[in-house]
Amino acid sequence: MSLKVEYECTTDILIIGGGAAGIKAAIKAVESGAEVLIVSKFPFGRTGATFYPGTPGWGMNAIIFEGDSADYYYEEILEAGAGAANRSLARILADECTARFHELEDYGLEFSKDPLTGEYNGVIPCFGKRKRGSSTYGMDKIRNVMWTQLKKLNVSVRTGINIISLVMDGETCVGAVGFDELSHVVFFRSKAVILCTGGGCGIYKYGLATPDQTGDGYMLALDAGARLTNLEFIQFIPGLTWPVKKLLFQEKNLDTIPTFTNRNGEDILKKYLPSNISVEHCLIERAKHGPFSNATISRYLDIAMYEEWLKGLAFDSGGIHVHYSPKVLEDKRWVITAWLNWMNERGVDPVGQGFDMIPHAQCFNGGIYITEDAGTGVPGLYAAGETAGGPHGADRLGGAAIAATQVFGARAGLYAAKYAAGRTHSQLSIKDAEASVYDRYQKKGGGIVDIKKAFEEIREIMWRNGAIVRNEVRCREGLAQISRIESAFNPMAHFEKGCQIRNVSELCSYIELGKCILQLIAYRKESRGPHYRDDYPEMNDAYRGMATIYKKEGEIKIDFIRADY
Repeated sequence: MSLKVEYECTTDILIIGGGAAGIKAAIKAVESGAEVLIVSKFPFGRTGATFYPGTPGWGMNAIIFEGDSADYYYEEILEAGAGAANRSLARILADECTARFHELEDYGLEFSKDPLTGEYNGVIPCFGKRKRGSSTYGMDKIRNVMWTQLKKLNVSVRTGINIISLVMDGETCVGAVGFDELSHVVFFRSKAVILCTGGGCGIYKYGLATPDQTGDGYMLALDAGARLTNLEFIQFIPGLTWPVKKLLFQEKNLDTIPTFTNRNGEDILKKYLPSNISVEHCLIERAKHGPFSNATISRYLDIAMYEEWLKGLAFDSGGIHVHYSPKVLEDKRWVITAWLNWMNERGVDPVGQGFDMIPHAQCFNGGIYITEDAGTGVPGLYAAGETAGGPHGADRLGGAAIAATQVFGARAGLYAAKYAAGRTHSQLSIKDAEASVYDRYQKKGGGIVDIKKAFEEIREIMWRNGAIVRNEVRCREGLAQISRIESAFNPMAHFEKGCQIRNVSELCSYIELGKCILQLIAYRKESRGPHYRDDYPEMNDAYRGMATIYKKEGEIKIDFIRADY
């Protein structure tokens, strides 16, 4: 197959990705007078972490309870971030989240309220200190509300689009090349591009992510000259493996003290807890946050599940068995009753048969290092949502991910529209656009590989070597194994033979993202937030800051930005 461009599509702003951030960026860009095209791999509302079907809805931070303030929120972001958050971006997130929350209500989303008092239902978010924000439930409802908003503004949406390269005119991003719905090669010529492609949780064996979450946006930006930051800080959160798979576990119930057993019937926590920490103490702490963090004694639960899996002591489902006492049925807290209803609706009986679960990669706390205008440092290229890095640090407050999609999605749309308004389209030729693709995928050696098998191998490698418990030996093993896959693979051989062409760029992303994560893990010789190394189990102030990745002459390089607070 030739990679010659078969036709061209022109727009002011090309948004790659149709999740919450991409939708918000489109709304704000159109309201600012720009023509916008959203492209995504999968059908609308079925893509990205924000539309993951194994979650009940969107939880979003907002200052809506008495005693809370943007200043408190800002302080909590920085504290949870443990020196690895960008202060100016955290400030913007805290200041602007509430207005964006109410905009979602204006669109038609209904956030949970007490039917008697009319007050919002809310909880203290993961890693937070004050009750903040609320949740809106029902993915179908969310999907339809956001679609209606786009259609009211006549936003064009195309799905089944695989973007394989950004197009550069000198140092400026002027569009992208990809495969269309029927695998024809198309040049999307634009004045600005916004990357809202989500994260990279799909590169792990266990992930609560749709299949498009392969880190494409990270690698597109990296190859265009942008920097990535905080990729070692990945949220792993328990998810079910039986009787249903990839269903998000909700942690608030852990203070009812369920049991965790391996395939031999052993209580796994008793095998890993120090003698001075009780099971009850560990689980009560673990009930305070969904994602794994080594910041408190709650870490022993996730470490135990992960290490038991590595030892072959998990059940055939891949999980550790969890069982609840009937006492949980008597707990009338709304978070418990809502969770029990959610589980029962999906055929899961926590008290009767119990269920199996294991930590799953759920969200990247880092991404493309953005500025206050959601720019990437590359003229014409913006990023938002999970694709962007900087607003969050090591640990991310619960509800801050959706808040960031709305705050920085809005900023990306507004600033990209302002940028595009003062420009004409690049006159770059189609041949030059084609050349950008060849430049990105040309390499010596290797040939055609079974890409789906390579996906499975990398997911296994990343799970074993770059997940919950990390160390130098596992990093070296993981990098060596990925290098062997990379050496055998030649992207252009696949394109020339027309073999698995829609998956070529994804495998390139798997390989490059896996290498980036493992190199950052090796670089950060300490433990901080979700980054836990058993060979460096303590936090080290020398690493208080943000590790960033960039490319120089095709090689991955690491730089460090020391925290200024």
